[in-house]
Amino acid sequence: MTELIRVTNVSKQFGGIRALNDVSLSVHKGEILGLIGPNGAGKTTLFNILTGFYTPSRGELWFNDVSMLGLQPHQVVQHGIARTFQNIRLFANMSVLENVMVGRHSRTRTGVIGAILRHRRSREEEAAIRTRSHELLHLVGISRHSNTLAKNLSYGDQRRLEIARALASDPQVLALDEPAAGMNPAERDTLKQLIRDLRDKLGLTLLVIEHDVKWMMSLCDRIAVLDFGEKIAEDTPDQIRIHPRVISAYLGDGA
Repeated sequence: MTELIRVTNVSKQFGGIRALNDVSLSVHKGEILGLIGPNGAGKTTLFNILTGFYTPSRGELWFNDVSMLGLQPHQVVQHGIARTFQNIRLFANMSVLENVMVGRHSRTRTGVIGAILRHRRSREEEAAIRTRSHELLHLVGISRHSNTLAKNLSYGDQRRLEIARALASDPQVLALDEPAAGMNPAERDTLKQLIRDLRDKLGLTLLVIEHDVKWMMSLCDRIAVLDFGEKIAEDTPDQIRIHPRVISAYLGDGA
């Protein structure tokens, strides 16, 4: 398979605390790669490095064979990596449709002056953004709420809106930080199917963090496991289930 993302010997230090220690992994084009580990294992720290929110203390990060070190989050998005967050970050007092349209700003071309003067090209671009945003809302299953304020959506639909907004930037890779957190079992099953559809229908590559290990085992093509800032395993779900170090990390040596 084609290697899309390559992380090589990445470490991250916060003062005297080493959150990541020489982590290396690959993300292949078209796969769903899961990232699991006990609380404090370094999963979100690695996500923040991949998406430009943190700069690693050491190591290399490549996307499509281009170094991503030192890029700001908006530059990472422009290269083709979008993300959602563990704590939902929506514009609460904007409509569902407007939230998705905002997510398209990284792909607009007319700029602020064109938008103010309402040039023909600017009007055409805005119409195209509106159309695409409606399509994405339909894709994630909340098109009926397009005129609803984001704050009035159910928790599960807010999660879906955040995914739609991330998709508005036309990413190659979508990184989901605990997308199923707070969902009931039925919502989790529906979300699982949505993630698979994003891969199969849009050709996306997905990187997913989630605490629900059973859910991840049924979703992902491969899983990487972190423990105390180190990668202890990277394999198929079937192999991860029986990996001694993974069992030890979750159950303890005495289990």
